[in-house]
Amino acid sequence: MSVSIAEFWRLLEESHLLSGEQIARLRADFGQMKGADSQSNAKVLSEWMVSRNVISRYQATVLSAGRSGPFYYGDYRVYDRIGEGRLSGCFRAIHGPTNHPVLLQFLTGAVTRDPDQWAAAANHAMRQASLVHPHVQRIFEPVDLVSFKFIAEEDLHGQSLEQRLSAGPLPPPEAARIARLCASGLDGLHQNGQSHGDIRPANIWLDRLGNVLLMRDPIHPAEAINFALPEAQDTLRLQGDYLAPELGVPDRAPSPQSDLYALGCVFYQMLTGQPPYAGGEATDKLRRHASEPVQPLEPRGVPQPLAQIAMYLMAKNPQVRYSQASLVAEHLAPFVDPAQLHFQPPAPAASLPAYEQWIRQKQSSVAASAKANPASSVKPAPSIVVTDGPKVSASS
Repeated sequence: MSVSIAEFWRLLEESHLLSGEQIARLRADFGQMKGADSQSNAKVLSEWMVSRNVISRYQATVLSAGRSGPFYYGDYRVYDRIGEGRLSGCFRAIHGPTNHPVLLQFLTGAVTRDPDQWAAAANHAMRQASLVHPHVQRIFEPVDLVSFKFIAEEDLHGQSLEQRLSAGPLPPPEAARIARLCASGLDGLHQNGQSHGDIRPANIWLDRLGNVLLMRDPIHPAEAINFALPEAQDTLRLQGDYLAPELGVPDRAPSPQSDLYALGCVFYQMLTGQPPYAGGEATDKLRRHASEPVQPLEPRGVPQPLAQIAMYLMAKNPQVRYSQASLVAEHLAPFVDPAQLHFQPPAPAASLPAYEQWIRQKQSSVAASAKANPASSVKPAPSIVVTDGPKVSASS
């Protein structure tokens, strides 16, 4: 649907993206452009506004399609929708009161309709928000607007490891660097009493400055696979290449040791281009993880000490694996390019402290409401735990 210039101005007013005074100035400025009256159309007008950074390209596209939004969801103003890659379907937004950039993941399905499911999901999201670590994507808050429910998360720019590996295996020093930072992120999670439960290339983010972050499911805790449910097939399809052998035992929930096994499988894939048990039926993966030997890495040119780390990570007996993720990070350090070993991850946006303070104040209000009416309130998040990762350098 194409709109006229007059309709575009009207939709812009209805969107509340700009004040009446701002729109009046823009009308005057645009009217002074050569040919504005006779040659322009809504597309020219929208491109002009985007070029002046008055509205975003996503906002211009929505307005040009004859819609005035919505662009506002509670305290957040949406300015972009991600259409491809690991973040497809998420929205980039600005938190109005503090001007902090975030990523919004909108929820669908039963969790948005069932109050008990939403309460459990929101509580889990707030527990995850308690961890602040340079190599784990932050979860900020769950938001319930009745018609919409979403999770506000740390905004990410770059690509997933899955996208990176589509071009083939990585040089051993780079694979060691990424695995080391993943191990650091896992150490932060494990020290905070959490298991990840879904370590795979799609959930490892490589940002544009070289940092590595683990991505988590914001609303579902790591749980045992219920093989009696149809959903188990989806789990095997997505995670089958990285599932520790013990997770094939009924009621066996993911643990720090199963996280390390999955990291070993990812490390193997970074070094070779394929996970250790590539191909075959998804339903047969657990059997192969439990009984089939891993093909050695040395014939593929991987140094023996580095290959040994991968094999320890993928030991079929959890007691033989590394006992702590911090040891994995320590043992990988000698194989990382020295120039990339002593770099502090980039500082967060200057708006982050104000945003964190705003969330704390909001949680205090929720806690007060919970005290007054405990049956209808969500519990406040636990205290934030900040942990340090290793000092590493960004990749070139």
